Formats: sequence, C-alpha cells, structure tokens
Amino acid sequence: MTASAPVFTDIDGLLALAAEWRSQSLSVGFTCGAFDLLHAGHADYLAKAQSMCDRLVVGVNSDDSVRSYKSPLRPVVAQKHRMNLIAALRWVDAVVLMTDTRPASIISILKPELYIKGGDYGKGELKSAPLVESYGGRVETIPVEYEISSSDIIRRIEELSQYASPEAIVPRTGPIVFLDRDGTLIENVHFLNDPKRVRLLDGVGEGLRLLQDQGFRLVVVTNQQGLALGYFDYDAFVATNSAMLSQLAPFGVKIEKFYYCPHSFADNCDCRKPGPLLLKKAMADLSARPEQCFMIGDSPADLEAAHSAGCRGTLITADPEGAVPDGARSFLDAARRVVELSSRPPA
Repeated sequence: MTASAPVFTDIDGLLALAAEWRSQSLSVGFTCGAFDLLHAGHADYLAKAQSMCDRLVVGVNSDDSVRSYKSPLRPVVAQKHRMNLIAALRWVDAVVLMTDTRPASIISILKPELYIKGGDYGKGELKSAPLVESYGGRVETIPVEYEISSSDIIRRIEELSQYASPEAIVPRTGPIVFLDRDGTLIENVHFLNDPKRVRLLDGVGEGLRLLQDQGFRLVVVTNQQGLALGYFDYDAFVATNSAMLSQLAPFGVKIEKFYYCPHSFADNCDCRKPGPLLLKKAMADLSARPEQCFMIGDSPADLEAAHSAGCRGTLITADPEGAVPDGARSFLDAARRVVELSSRPPA
C-alpha cells in the first residue's frame, strides 16, 4: 500500500521536499482547487495532471478562502479533511494549504516547472500564466471530461431531500410555529460560539413535541449578529444548532428549517427581527398562510415580527405578575397556549 502524500500547512516543508526532488532531476507540477466533495472529475483531472510531471503538488483552498469566493456556507468538508483525502490519492505527491483564493503566492515561491489547471480555460485566460512563464515554467490546461461538480452534488442532495420514500409519504403542509433560538429554546449565552455551552431550557423538548404532535411544523427564526461582528463564523453557528438538535433528538423533535439574519443591528437590514422578512419568506417557502402560524419568543421584537407578518405569537417571560401581553411562564406553557389559540380564529 502506498503511503499518503505529505501534507503541509505552510510552504517551508514543501520547499525542502521540492529541493530534494529537483536534486534527483525530477520535475515539479502544481495544481490547486477547493476539492470540497471529491468526485470522478477531480480523480480524472489529477490523474492526467500527474502524468504531465514527475511529482505533483496540490494546493487545497483553505476554508476561509472557499467562503470568500463560493458561499459563506461552503465548504461542506473542512480543510483538514479535504487535504488528507487529496493526500491519500495515488496521483498526488504532496499537499499544501492555500490560504489565498489564487495560487500566485505559492507559485512565486515554489516555482513549479509546470502549472496545471482543469476546466474550460485557455492558457491565455489563466491569470497566473504570465507569472509561471516569467521564470521559464510551463502552463497546461486539462479539459473537463466528467460533467460533475461539488455544487452539482450539493444541489442533487437538496433535491433528493425533498422526497419521502414512496411507501411512507408524509405530506409536509400545514401550520408553522416560528421559534426564536437564544433565550427561547436554549440558554441565552452572549454571542454563543461553543457547542458545549448549548443547554435546552426547561420544557423545550416536551413543548416542541406537543406542537409537533398537534401538526405544527417547527421553524427556527433567529437574529445572529455575532456573524457580522466576527464573534463566530458559520461553522460555529451550524455546530451550535447541531448541538441543540442532538439534545432534541430524544424527544423525537424535527426542526423543519433554520432561517437566520447574519447582519448586525447597524446594518439596518430587512431580515433582522422585529422585521418580518424571514417569517414571510418561510411561509412562502413552506406554503403556509399567516393565520395558521404562530411565533414563540422571549423578546418584544419576536412578537412584533409575528404581528407584522400577520401571525399570532406568545412571549416567554419571567414576569411573576404575568403583566406582559401574550406572556407565558415557560416554553411548555407557551406551547400549550399556541395549541389553545390555534383552536380559535384570529381576532
């Protein structure tokens, strides 16, 4: 069995290895990419790239660089896993982390004899081609053989997730309960960025199960300005949601969707509660009418968003006198109140 290729998070170790190769008169080729979800197109491309040189180095885009040119929610697979997977391929001789979106900085230091790029590019279209040619290197492109991409795979998974198996079709229509997250479902931790600090509030599992059993779909709508302010990134946000879902699993609860505002208060956006944009979008996405829908939150902004969207709502409050309008003492009380209100027509 061939050992995995060495993986470098900085270029110093790679330069030492490349110097050793060149002392043996071996040519060094370089290519790069995100390699988010490895597929047949990647394998074909890397095999052909390796055939063009004696040793092939692959630059793998860092998580931050992928986010900057693809989507804040990409990559699906973290950089350390992508790097190790590429290193395990028999065509690859070394892997290096690429923190920039473009490879110019690595190319200028490594000076590979051959720079290889896949896709429908002409040599003249590659922005790094003049750099490679300036020190006497060569540029080659490899046409696409397989019409597949990581984005295609993600879209296919999204499509398939919309379908139940034919023998057990469960229609997902009907009313929605919108749920604030912090302070409503879980303890309110300032700019929560650690999944280990996620704690369900009392009665949340039981209350959500009650709502689900009554035919409500459960949708989280949450303001997350910590994303805009840099207190946590999308990976941490998703991880905290996953920790919450794990704690809900024993109750058999299914959250239908997460809708979130990633902006700060200063951005003055339309999606931040008390704005109703996310609630309206969710109702449009999930084919629900406002009069069917309810909101449970812990802030007046939650109720305001609900009322602006044409929904009814209830507020969880610690007010011992119960003086807050539409108030409930716990999440379970709020869930029972929603069930009760749903039996009455809107005022």
